[in-house]
Amino acid sequence: MKSLLQEAAGAAQRMDDTACSLLHEVQFDPIRQRRASEKLASEMDGGGYVVEALSSRLTIGGWFVPPQESGICGLRARRGGQLYVARRKHRRHDVWHRYPKHPFSLDSGFAVIVRLQLGWNEFRLEFKEESTRRWREFTVCRIWLSPWWPLKAWVCRPECLSEYEMWARQEHDPSVCELRTMRTTQAEQADRPVLSVLMPTYNTPVKWLERAIDSVLGQTYSNWELCIADDGSQSRHVRRTLRKYAARDSRIRITWRLRSGHICNASNSALESCRGVFTVLMDHDDELAPDALHHVAERIVQQPEVMMIFSDEDKIDESGIRSGPYFKSGWNYDLLLGENCVSHMGAYRTSLLRELGGFRPGFEGSQDWDLALRVVARVPQGAVVHIPRVLYHWRILPQSTASSMEAKPYARDAGRRAVAEHLELHHPGVRMEELPGPPDGWRLHWPLPETPPLVSIIVSNLAPFEELHDAVDMIERNTSYANYEILVADSGGDRSSGELELRAWLLSRSKVRIVEAPGVNCWSKLNNLAARESRGSVLVFLHPGLRPSSPDWLRELCSQACRAGVGAVGGQLRDLLGTIQHGGIVLGMNGSTGYLFRNWLPDANTIGGRPDLVREVTAVTGDCLTVMKYRFEEAGGFDEVALPDMHADLDLCLRLRAAGLRQLCTPFAPLVFQSTQTACDRRVRARRAAEAKQFAAIVQRWRLERAVDPYFNPNLSLEAEVPMLGRRPAIGVEPSGVS
Repeated sequence: MKSLLQEAAGAAQRMDDTACSLLHEVQFDPIRQRRASEKLASEMDGGGYVVEALSSRLTIGGWFVPPQESGICGLRARRGGQLYVARRKHRRHDVWHRYPKHPFSLDSGFAVIVRLQLGWNEFRLEFKEESTRRWREFTVCRIWLSPWWPLKAWVCRPECLSEYEMWARQEHDPSVCELRTMRTTQAEQADRPVLSVLMPTYNTPVKWLERAIDSVLGQTYSNWELCIADDGSQSRHVRRTLRKYAARDSRIRITWRLRSGHICNASNSALESCRGVFTVLMDHDDELAPDALHHVAERIVQQPEVMMIFSDEDKIDESGIRSGPYFKSGWNYDLLLGENCVSHMGAYRTSLLRELGGFRPGFEGSQDWDLALRVVARVPQGAVVHIPRVLYHWRILPQSTASSMEAKPYARDAGRRAVAEHLELHHPGVRMEELPGPPDGWRLHWPLPETPPLVSIIVSNLAPFEELHDAVDMIERNTSYANYEILVADSGGDRSSGELELRAWLLSRSKVRIVEAPGVNCWSKLNNLAARESRGSVLVFLHPGLRPSSPDWLRELCSQACRAGVGAVGGQLRDLLGTIQHGGIVLGMNGSTGYLFRNWLPDANTIGGRPDLVREVTAVTGDCLTVMKYRFEEAGGFDEVALPDMHADLDLCLRLRAAGLRQLCTPFAPLVFQSTQTACDRRVRARRAAEAKQFAAIVQRWRLERAVDPYFNPNLSLEAEVPMLGRRPAIGVEPSGVS
């Protein structure tokens, strides 16, 4: 059976220190395959939920966080004497983000299946306290099942069934008036590029084939052609459907293949008949947003040099319910090497596709990933454009990779070979490693220079001096890369006997040198002095409160920084609970800057992408910043005058970016903050005192008043450092990054 989800109004409510939320899941008839719906009627007085169901079998699900002092050893729904046991401990990262300090928030999800009687059904949801072993009620749910529910289920259409669908209708999807305006505007344009929609088909269920073709026919942009290649389908229904549509609209052309040659050969057959300036790739069971081709054509006119265009995407199930959006970064080459972040919707200049020979047989299942890699190897970076809008709906079917890569295991192998061949041609010596768990992703081990460089790890003593002992000791014990030195920048001053002993211990370490900087309390100046005294060709600026949690951390940072075209490299910084504190600096967040993926788990996917892959970012924090020494010097180092304490790291990264260098953040160099509370408090006070003045200086220098971070999707909120749904972006406008 399939299900529809609807978030109940008043999503979170408190009962003492208890918080809970319900998602009501409605089952529908698998024989009729008709949409079911449930409509929220009202909230009960005194707390609880009232809903109308259109099925006699219902799943009540959601999350529940008990009082801090209470543990849970059971959860159930009770209606009179009938008891329904709930399935518990479902992962809910959104709840964990809301209550990060609560011990039960991460596994707070639950689901309980109940049977409904005609009329009103009142269920009391209860949890069993671990300490008292007693059941305690935390909310009430009243459900109305009409005697005419089968008829209602037949004729009713669902309304917004999830937080994402509600957001999409209110903040993202164009209104009827906007769609009408698009049709009028494009009809008046003289120079309208022809777009070829390429679609291979093979024994497609007629229902999904019709949905796919209808989504092309419903486009607001009319100057298109649909080039379909049927790969020898045995189904008469498929052939009959294709002929019907071709007879209805002359823009639809069918190529009939006598024998099945799989998706690559079928796509090449369709490509032969494409006459458009750009070719838009589309699967035979997916759907295009009604304004998809409008935005592609608009971008082609605005940027004539563009060679490849890709958009955001989401998934759509058999009931037409949308979920799983992927709001992508702007063009991000390193991310493409780790996963297929182009995927849907991909549009390519037709002449370039023919030059490349089209799709390569043998890469079925990941043929679009292979194509994107071959395209980006041929075109400059500015020729790849991202449209930050969900223009493609990827159908979730049991046999599709949208549901699981296990559905098409050959696709995983094809993806591995596509990346491996690209690396062999353009980056020889790189080794691939498959990341555990779905979705599939790859870690790349970049080679070091033939002679591994000396790395200078620069640690300042602006934090309490006693932290330096643990920092140096942990680096020495947990670093597999041997060719390094540690420079301790010492601002001097009166020292206690313990600090003098520590200083003597530091001097006794063979890899440690102390850089004397008496009276210097400026972060930028202290690090610049140490950099000048360094002997290494690679610099690592490191906060003394950070501890490496992987022996490979320094090799990873060094190998990434030594790559051609790379400026600054940052590690993924975490706290003692293992949650991310820094995954790259984001411009414009909370009126200043923010850290990507902050307070999120390293192995948990988000609507803005995966935290466990190397990605290009605008800047990385100076708490862990790696850069080649000559690049640091060419950029002028840290600004000691205008930015003595704050944002000097951002300023350096922007100068490196202006020189054509990419800034990377790698999760494969994890470091953990173990600063004392005193150090943290002092750091916060220093930041607050310097924030306003120094951020104003950097805004003026780089003209950041209206700058949009090119690596942060504008559909995401700038008020939360974890990727969450935000306000609607302007139609047809792609954010420009800092130059």
